[in-house]
Amino acid sequence: MAKRFFMAFFFGLGLFALLIFLGDMFDKTHYLLKSKASLGVILQYLWLEVPYWAIRVIPMATLLATLIALSGLIKSGEWIAVQASGFEPRDFWLPLLGCALCVTVFSFIAQETVLPACYRRARKLWQDKIHPEWEWDKYQNVALIGGPGEFIQASVFLPKDGWLERPILEKIGPRGIERQLDAREARWDQAAQRWIFYDGVDRQFSQGLLTQHYFAKQLSDLAVPPRNLIPRTRNPDEMSLREIRRYAETVSRMGLSPRQLSVAAYDKVAYPFTNLIICALGIPLALRLRSSSKVFSFFAALALSFMYLWMIEIGRVLGNSGALPPLLSAWGPNTLFAGLAVFMLRRYKA
Repeated sequence: MAKRFFMAFFFGLGLFALLIFLGDMFDKTHYLLKSKASLGVILQYLWLEVPYWAIRVIPMATLLATLIALSGLIKSGEWIAVQASGFEPRDFWLPLLGCALCVTVFSFIAQETVLPACYRRARKLWQDKIHPEWEWDKYQNVALIGGPGEFIQASVFLPKDGWLERPILEKIGPRGIERQLDAREARWDQAAQRWIFYDGVDRQFSQGLLTQHYFAKQLSDLAVPPRNLIPRTRNPDEMSLREIRRYAETVSRMGLSPRQLSVAAYDKVAYPFTNLIICALGIPLALRLRSSSKVFSFFAALALSFMYLWMIEIGRVLGNSGALPPLLSAWGPNTLFAGLAVFMLRRYKA
């Protein structure tokens, strides 16, 4: 049974991942053809995108493997033979669920190790070389992160020019703000590899006392180049579960809502279990289809998987908007489909 399952699983994984990858590539063809990046960079980017799409379609491959494995067993006559020998149907369900559990563990490990590294690198290639947003973007009323404990607010930020208008640089320590530079503007000095602040005030906070002095020009300790200061929202797919939680703490310290990160953290745990649940759902479906062809099984897996993944996406949107608590938004679809799977398994009679 395991051999039947995994042969169909890897076939489906490759097929589904390839189809969605090609669709995404065609969607970006306009940018790829106009890009000044080398062919090697573009190929590297496309290759690094593969793990993302592979992990996204693992539940679809799991369902397809379940349908094909059971359909093959029924078509070969083994299903009737083993039932005549006194075996219970669950003697065949449990190995399939065991295979799906292995896929669940594999999916979780992959999304915590391979996916963040590849997705982070692919995103960096896209933003810096293929479609470099820093060349044309203008940011207004932004909050930026410098080095450890360094936060910058500015009314205007032009990365290409290395220029900040009305910047406020704050150095945060264990007890709160330790130092603050409040200036008219700041410019990146390529030679000094530092930001220079102009026409401002330097405030220092120590033991409840405030000392300050005005300056016309001051070389700051901020050594982060303009391109690295770009306020890019980190995508949960480029972070592990631990990194998401740490980033959520950073966002909270900046006074922003970490709700979307909380939803992503719960989703990181819930998503791999989709494989186990969709396998349990596929078992009674396969037994009812019985003599269906592989082509029909393929489209059945496609339809049911898209419905399941659509529900997961709806839950994520509702969680991000605040309509649902983060825990419920991530685990709600799993709970719904798991209940449906249990109901169908109990109603099935061989």
